[in-house]
Amino acid sequence: MPYFINNNMKIHYEYEPALHGGPHTETLLLIHGIGFDLRCWDRIVPAMLEHYHVLRYDFRGHGFSEKGAEELHHPAAAMVGDIHALLEHLQIANVHLIGHGAGSILALYFSRAYPRRAETTVLLSLPLYHSAETANKYSTYRQDLMKQHSMRALAEHVLGNATLFKPGSAEMEALHASFARVPLDVYTELLIFFNSAHSEIMDMFKQHQVPALILTGEHDPMYPPYLSSLIASSNPLCRYRMIYNSSNMVFYDQPEETFQQIKAFIDTRSQTQQSLDPLLHQLHADFFTILNSNPVAHGQTGSPLLKVQLLNRFEVTVGELPVNSGWGRRNARELLIYLLLNPSADRDRLCGELWSDMDILKARGQLRVCLTHLKQLLNNEETGLIYSDKQQIKLQSEAECDLLRLLADIRKANEEKDVDSKMALIDSVFWQIEGDIFCNLDQDWNMNLRYKTEIELIALANYQAEVLASRHNIPGAIAYLKYVLLFNEEEFGVYEQIANLYERNGQSLEAQKWRSEAEKRQRSLAGEGRARRR
Repeated sequence: MPYFINNNMKIHYEYEPALHGGPHTETLLLIHGIGFDLRCWDRIVPAMLEHYHVLRYDFRGHGFSEKGAEELHHPAAAMVGDIHALLEHLQIANVHLIGHGAGSILALYFSRAYPRRAETTVLLSLPLYHSAETANKYSTYRQDLMKQHSMRALAEHVLGNATLFKPGSAEMEALHASFARVPLDVYTELLIFFNSAHSEIMDMFKQHQVPALILTGEHDPMYPPYLSSLIASSNPLCRYRMIYNSSNMVFYDQPEETFQQIKAFIDTRSQTQQSLDPLLHQLHADFFTILNSNPVAHGQTGSPLLKVQLLNRFEVTVGELPVNSGWGRRNARELLIYLLLNPSADRDRLCGELWSDMDILKARGQLRVCLTHLKQLLNNEETGLIYSDKQQIKLQSEAECDLLRLLADIRKANEEKDVDSKMALIDSVFWQIEGDIFCNLDQDWNMNLRYKTEIELIALANYQAEVLASRHNIPGAIAYLKYVLLFNEEEFGVYEQIANLYERNGQSLEAQKWRSEAEKRQRSLAGEGRARRR
């Protein structure tokens, strides 16, 4: 197993000369993403060796490379140093950099540090979002997944969205094996770093001077084609291509087509694009002005977008301005939640729901006071978000609300018949679940919705656990059974199911722990029952 020493750390690599190489044969340097290793390139390397020398390596903490003892303040700088040391070790002057995911970001960093050594950069599924805030949400989700479950659960999520190969296939199990070798702290450190550096990476890409090609998969759910093409357009030296019938790992799903696109790009890298006709340039600029104005997001009336977060916490934003105070008075919060769930509400029915303990005349008076306060909070004279007359109250435009989005996702998952598609939809539902998610559904009138939704989530979690267990994905099945207990910790049969799964996985101590927890909760429940009878 070839390796070299850099800063007292072993770096594993493989170098294969071209099958029909000559004095002018060029070298491709392959850089994998977080959680993978150099084996992920196995499907595309044979095609590459027909024309190029191929160098690939496991970056630190991955595959068979060591992670190093020192704490890294700038992981990308250290990893660029590893690449440079590897090229020096092998006495390779120039390379074509081909990176996947975070590996494509390392290609950008290396090109900035050593521009004369980078002939081209091929960026496969470049992980850039439109904003650092969006990137942070996804990074936080992955970190929470690791904390709550395991690296296996993380791998299930990542790989299920990275390739079109089915769970349990040899191709998928090979990728799982690479994830299993990555320490949790290494994955977390790199994930946090690349997220924190998002703005720097975006600026670096825009200023990138080395010829670049972005390739994205037709079915990539993480960095879809429309998003990647817009990012590519921000750098005039960057070309963009989509690979059909592939997901995020285009080189894994469609290795031959991916290589043909890479070779065509390398062969024509010196070609420069003609200057755009001034009229066409203006037409394009007009289009992006229309696109960025996003009239749909402002509702049909021109009202600013109303955003309401109801899962886990309560937050309201009108346009770009947060409305932080005043929600604890005059039932304003309850009225807004009611209107989100019932966009057009009859006044008397609303009174009966929110003030069921009052007579109708008092309830009507209470509604008038509450409505006036809510309109003030939303600055309704300017925003026009709420319409009201003597009979009804309604929101003028559709609001953006995480609870409504979750309910729609649950409905899709329930309606889907195809097993694999249903499992993907269930995953998308449970990515949104954490903590006391329904804490804002705490009134008599919305308790039925809360109970109904929790019952549907329990049913979906049980379904997912059953299928995962049948496919021998024990950690994944356990993770979903834990979701069942999140919504009903008195489902004592689930404790036994979890214990049995741990035993199947050779974790007898964990199995005993869950059986003991079930007995403790049953004793506690019995004690509470005796206390109530007294």
